[in-house]
Amino acid sequence: MAVTFAPNELNLLAINAFLPPQQVTNQTLFSALNRLCGKTAQRKAKIIAKRLGIEGRYLVRDLAKPLSACSPTSIDMSHQALTAALTAAGLTANDLGYLLSHTCTPHTQVPPNASWIADKLGLQSPYLELRQACTGFANALQIASAFSVSDSRPLAIVGCETGSVYFDINNAFISTSQMVNYMQMGDGCAAAIVQQATKPEQRLSDIYMGQIGHGKAPGFYLDGGSKTVGTGEMARFHHNTQAVKDNGESLFELGLQAVLSRGYQLDDFNYILPHQANGYIDTMIAKKLNIAPHKVINDAKDLGNLGSAAIWVSLARLVNSGKLNRGDKVMVLGAEATKYLYGGFVYTH
Repeated sequence: MAVTFAPNELNLLAINAFLPPQQVTNQTLFSALNRLCGKTAQRKAKIIAKRLGIEGRYLVRDLAKPLSACSPTSIDMSHQALTAALTAAGLTANDLGYLLSHTCTPHTQVPPNASWIADKLGLQSPYLELRQACTGFANALQIASAFSVSDSRPLAIVGCETGSVYFDINNAFISTSQMVNYMQMGDGCAAAIVQQATKPEQRLSDIYMGQIGHGKAPGFYLDGGSKTVGTGEMARFHHNTQAVKDNGESLFELGLQAVLSRGYQLDDFNYILPHQANGYIDTMIAKKLNIAPHKVINDAKDLGNLGSAAIWVSLARLVNSGKLNRGDKVMVLGAEATKYLYGGFVYTH
C-alpha cells in the first residue's frame, strides 16, 4: 500500500464553516428544470435524486436563469469562514505564518483564491493554493505538517467550492452526467486554524495520503484549461459515474487500512467522517464495517457533495456541535474521484 504519513502532528486551534444563505431543496431544483428545460429533464432529475439520497444543499447561483454569477463569491465565503475561525482561536490575520487554500472552482484561475482572501483579510504572510478536489484538505495538512517544523506560528487552511455556477440549465448542455452534478453537488466553505502540536487535545494525527490513479481515466474533471479553451465553450465538469463507482469503494477501504495500520481498532473511534459523496453514506459504510449508522457522519443528505470543502465543513459542524467529549476520536476518510486519491487523519477532541 503506497501511502505517505505526515511526520508531524498538529493541533486544531479553531474551525468554522460558512454556507451560502440560499437553502435549496430537490423540489426547487426540479421546478427550475421544468421551467427552463421541460418535464423530461425534470423526470430524469427525480430518478437521479432518488439514487443519490441527497435532499438539500446550499447554492450560490440564481436558479431563475440558465447561467448565473456567484452570490456570495468564494472569496466572500472564505473571508467569513476564516474571520470566524480566527476570532474563535483568539488570533488576528497578522498571527498567521501561512495561508493554504484548496478548491477546484476558483474565483479566478490566476491569481488564486488564496491571494484574494489575503487581500480581503489584510494578510501579509505568504500563501499557497492547491487545485485539488475532495482530498485537498489532506494534502494541505501534509504541507502544514512540514511547514510547522520550521515555523511554529499558526497556519490557516481554507477549502471552498462554488460549483453550481458551472451548470447551464438548458437542454443543449444537459446530459446524464451533468444531471448527476446538478442533483449531487452543493456550495460551501470552511476554514481551519492549525499549529504545531503541543497538547494531546484537539489533535490532528496520523495524517495520510495515497493514490491509485495510475493509468486510470479520471472519474471527474473540469475542462477550461489549455487543453480545451480553444473550443470557446463554457468550462464544465465531466462526471464518469461508472469509473467513480468502480474505484470509490476501494479508496475508502485503503483509507481505513491506512489508519488501522497505525495500531487503532474500529472501536477506538466515536465517529467516522467519510467524504460526503451521497445521502446514503452512513448506512453504506456502517453496513460495510458492521457498526451503528449513527457513528458515521452523513451531512451529504442536507448539504450535497461539497467537493474540496466537504471534510472541513463536516468536521466544523461536528467539532462545534458540542457532541464530542475530551478524548473522543474521529476517523476521517477522504476520497476523490478525479484521479483517485485518498487521504485523511485522526482527530482527537
